[in-house]
Amino acid sequence: MSLQFLKNGQIYDSGECVPGLNLLAHAQLIELDIGSQCGGHGKCGKDRVILASSDQKKVNPPTQIELHQLSAAELMQGYRLACQCFPNTSDLRISAQIPPKE
Repeated sequence: MSLQFLKNGQIYDSGECVPGLNLLAHAQLIELDIGSQCGGHGKCGKDRVILASSDQKKVNPPTQIELHQLSAAELMQGYRLACQCFPNTSDLRISAQIPPKE
């Protein structure tokens, strides 16, 4: 299966879904800039993605870093930090929307 990113109305497909790689690493594999400024350590909070409710259960629960970086409202809307978000298995199709940067 694959991990797809939607950015500015265009779909970017990673070609595969690897459980050991976070969503940020999947984007980096296809040279897609999603805004990380801290190298994937969860400190900048700039690599935000939005997962549909059906895709949220296909990844790990929010980490302590995400609970600190994202508001409860953002988490409810499906926001996650790509560097903290890992697919559960390799046989998944996940779509991650990259919100416009402020």
